[in-house]
Amino acid sequence: GIMDAYFEENGELILVDYKTDRVKKGKAGEQELIRRYSVQLDYYALALVQLTGLEVKEKIIYSFALGKQISLE
Repeated sequence: GIMDAYFEENGELILVDYKTDRVKKGKAGEQELIRRYSVQLDYYALALVQLTGLEVKEKIIYSFALGKQISLE
């Protein structure tokens, strides 16, 4: 995969990854996307830290199917 977007905010990074997967509406769909992609975003965050020296403050999945962002803990 390829990281979709990130930006700096107050000296820390926010990572955003866009997903087009069709999933069930509501919490079930959110949990499915988290299950599928949390490890991928962890690797992207690790790469960003190594490349920039800045910490990743937040990892976000934006689901087009659900029309919303899902913040990963």
